[in-house]
Formats: sequence, C-alpha cells, structure tokens
Amino acid sequence: MVSRMDAQVGQIVAKLKALNLLDNTIIVFTSDNGAHREGGADPDFFNSSAGLRGYKRDLYEGGVKTPFIVYWQGKVAPGTTSNYLGAFWDVLPTLAEVAKAGKPQYTDGLSFVPTLLGKPKKQKQHDYLYWEFHEDGGRQAVRQGDWKLILQQVRSGNPVAELYNLKQDPKEQNNLATSNVKK
Repeated sequence: MVSRMDAQVGQIVAKLKALNLLDNTIIVFTSDNGAHREGGADPDFFNSSAGLRGYKRDLYEGGVKTPFIVYWQGKVAPGTTSNYLGAFWDVLPTLAEVAKAGKPQYTDGLSFVPTLLGKPKKQKQHDYLYWEFHEDGGRQAVRQGDWKLILQQVRSGNPVAELYNLKQDPKEQNNLATSNVKK
C-alpha cells in the first residue's frame, strides 16, 4: 500500500510539473486520526503508531497524533520539521490564509502559515486542544502544553481521570491523576 501510494503521489507531482503548476501548488499529506483496527488491519504488527498508545477513536496519542507533511515550492524548506502543536481544525484557516481568502469567522483553528514559512516566533499557539467522543460511555481529553487530561466514562456520572505529562511520558504509561489532585 505504501509503495502504491508513493507511486500515485509521484504521478500527481509529475502531472503538476507537466502542467507547469507545481510552483503554485501546496501538496499536503496527512491523516485525520491515528492507526485503525477496522477491516482486519493490525497496527501493532506494523507499529503504525510508532509505539504510542491508542488507535483511531482513542484519545491517547496513538489515536490523535498523525503525520503532517507539506510540500510548497519555495516556501517550505525541504527536510524541515516543526514542533507546532496543532489540530486538524487548523487546516481551514491555514489554507484560507494561503488563498488570501481571509480568516473564517467561526473557527477555533489557527493558521500555521508562519510555521510553514519557517517563522516559528510569529506562530500563534493554542491555549489548549480539546477532543471528545461519545462512544464507550463518553470520553473527553484536553491538552495544555505538555499535559493531557483524559476523562473516560463521562456519562456514568463518575468519570475516570487520567493525566499524563507527554514530554516525560509520550507513550502515556504513567497516569499521574491521583498524584496531582488539588485539595
């Protein structure tokens, strides 16, 4: 599948070059969620989440952290990486800015054009990121800086809290919720 996708992206790039459009095109490769288990997929066998805990529809990093690769000729320096902490809702304001369409009125997203252009000091940052799923009794998560709080079984009236310092524990193995209770 990876070889097929690579070949087909190559065909798109070749066509853009042939039509003399590559210099005026942004190519984005990403996913809206982490690895999934549907259809017989085995993300553990393929180490699809690079050892991170969780899958699609989980609130752990393996379910929400995804690759985001951008090619933008003359704008994004080849081989660069970023530590920008964003979410998929940042794509709309980013592409709207690139298209000079103005910032959408109703969005929590931030444009990450400064990051793409290699100007991280001009990049606005989220105060926090929030996710929610209604399945399995309701689940919520909020990330602020290096910290992520996950609530499981929210609709039960007695949610179970999990707290992780992702800088120290990127695989979310050490739940710090009980040792960080304020009284």
